[in-house]
Amino acid sequence: MANKRATRRDMRREATKAAVLEAAQHVFLAQGFEGATIKAIADQAGVSPGTVLNAEPTKAALLVAILNGECEQIAESAEQLESALSGAAVDRLGALLQLMLDGHLRHTELFAAALGYRWLDASTDFQSAFEELSFVWAPVRRVLTSALESGEFRSDLDADAALHAVREVFYSAVREASRDDGADPRAALTHRMNVVIGGLKA
Repeated sequence: MANKRATRRDMRREATKAAVLEAAQHVFLAQGFEGATIKAIADQAGVSPGTVLNAEPTKAALLVAILNGECEQIAESAEQLESALSGAAVDRLGALLQLMLDGHLRHTELFAAALGYRWLDASTDFQSAFEELSFVWAPVRRVLTSALESGEFRSDLDADAALHAVREVFYSAVREASRDDGADPRAALTHRMNVVIGGLKA
């Protein structure tokens, strides 16, 4: 009986958290991340502000939790594409990054807000939370590793250094996509990656 009660409590807790995250996403998209408040999220979910903060301790943590679901979808699509790709590492890398960019552009404002916190907020909790999204980069890392091992990319680099460079260029294009100036983030990504790949090539 105790196990059943614990299971029911867990199910209720998970259901409440899901409702809070759904409400947070709605409020973030309607009011912007900066304009959103914990109270507005609580009102949208029909719970107390304390319940919202029980789901995730901060507004930024709510954002990362929402993006985790988006990243799972992107990662699944990227892994499927990776398994179908062949040819030069440069071409495989480009195809993966464009697919990932399309996934990020579905919720540009949310991803851009998370990136802003990552670059400007030095808090360990948020940085750790953001790094939990790094699983989305596994297919890209495998392509980079194979290119380094085959000699297609420079042998004096390691996969961590190469991935860091690619990630920073990618995220800069995502941030630019949130600007309302008509710029094409796909073109920006392609241009910047050409520069990076020039440095990676053997």
